[in-house]
Amino acid sequence: MRKAITIAFCVLLTTLSVVKGFSQTREELEKKRKEIQQEIASLQQAQSSISKDKKVSLSQLKLIERRLKSRYAVIRNLNDEMRLIDNTIFGNNREIYRLQKQLDTLKSQYSKTIQYAYKNRSSYDMLNFIFTASSFNDAVKRATYLKSYRKYRDEQVFNINKTTKELSEKIELLTVNKQEKSKVLDEEKKQKVILEEEKNEKDQFVSKLKARENEIAKEVAAKKKIERNLQSSIAAIVKREIEAARKRAEEDAKKASLSTAETKSSVALPATSRKVNVLENTPEVTKVSVGFENNRGNLPWPVEKANVSSGFGKQQIEGTKLIEDNIGITIQTTLGAAVKAVFEGVVTTVYDVAGSQTVTIKHGKYFTTYFNLSSVNVAKGANVVMGQVIGRAAENDDGDGEIIFVVNIESTFVNPEFWLKNR
Repeated sequence: MRKAITIAFCVLLTTLSVVKGFSQTREELEKKRKEIQQEIASLQQAQSSISKDKKVSLSQLKLIERRLKSRYAVIRNLNDEMRLIDNTIFGNNREIYRLQKQLDTLKSQYSKTIQYAYKNRSSYDMLNFIFTASSFNDAVKRATYLKSYRKYRDEQVFNINKTTKELSEKIELLTVNKQEKSKVLDEEKKQKVILEEEKNEKDQFVSKLKARENEIAKEVAAKKKIERNLQSSIAAIVKREIEAARKRAEEDAKKASLSTAETKSSVALPATSRKVNVLENTPEVTKVSVGFENNRGNLPWPVEKANVSSGFGKQQIEGTKLIEDNIGITIQTTLGAAVKAVFEGVVTTVYDVAGSQTVTIKHGKYFTTYFNLSSVNVAKGANVVMGQVIGRAAENDDGDGEIIFVVNIESTFVNPEFWLKNR
C-alpha cells in the first residue's frame, strides 16, 4: 500500500513539473512566433519600398526568399505548439481517467457505509452497542469507535466532493486545451494559405527575373569585381597587421636577450591554454579576442533596421545559372542609418573601395569590415567600443540604404550571421 502511495505521489510531481514546463515552453514559442512575424512584416515593408516604380532586382528576390524562410519557421513553430498541446491533452485525459476511477471507488465505499448505517440506523441499536459492553473500558472504546466511524463518513463525503471538483476542473481544462488546439490549427491553415500565395509570388518573380538574366549577369559580375577588391584590401590589411605583430615580437625577443628580468616583468603573458597567435601579443589584446569569440551568436547587428538581402558564401540565383560567392553579408537598411561597431577594438584602416568608404576594425585576431558607408566618424588607430557609431549607410542600386558586413578570423572569412544575434 505504502509503495502504491509513493508511486502515485511521484506521478503527481512529474505531472506538475511537465505542466509547468509546458506553460513556459508555450510562452517561449508564442514569443518566438511574434518575433518571426515582426521580421516578416519588416521584410514585406522593405520589399514594398524597393519595388515601387522599379525593375525586378536581386534584392527583391532575396527579400522574398527570406520571407518564405520565415513563413516556414512560423509554421514549424505552430507545429511545435500543437505537439505540446497534444501532450497536455493526453496527460489531462489520463488524469481524468484516474480521477473517475478514484471517484467510483470512493462512491462504492461510501455506498457500503450508508448501507451499514441504514441497517443500524436506530438510536436503540447504537445505545445497545455501547451498553452491551463487557466493561467500562470496552464501552469507552465502543463510543470512540462510533465517533471515529462518523468522522470516517464525513471524510468520505469530503473526498468525494474534492475528487468531483478536481474531475470537473480537469474536464474544463481539457475543453480549453481542445479550443487552443483548434485555434492553432486554424492559424496553421491560414499560414499555409499565405505560404502558397508567397510561393506563387516568388515563381512569378523568378520568371520576370529570368527574362533579365543577361542584365542580372552584368550586375553580378560588377558586384563580384567590387567584392574581389574588398577581399584583396582586407587580406592586405590582415597581412600588414600580422607582419607588424611579428616585428614587435622580434623586437621584444631582442629586448629579452638584453634584460630577461625586465622582459618577464613587462611583457610576459599569463599562463593560458590558448593556441599561440602572433596577433594576441599582449594580455589586453588577448582579452579582446576572448571577449569577441565568447560573444559568438550574441554580437549586436551593425545597423538597427536590418534585412539580409544576400547571404554569405556561394549561392545560386534561382531561375538562372548565375552564382554569387559573397565574402560577407549584404544588409539592407534605412538610407543614412547609423552603422555601429559590433565589438570593442581598434580601427586599422579607413579606406575607399570602388568609390565607397570602408572601415576595418581589429578585435585581437578577429576583424570586422563595414563597406558602403556614405560618411565615416572614426579615424585610423582610434579605439572604439561596442555600439559606437562609425559611419552612415550609403545607398545601393535601388536607392535604399545598404552595407556589406564582413568577419575575419585572421585571413579566413567566416559567416557573419553565425556571430550576430538572432533577430
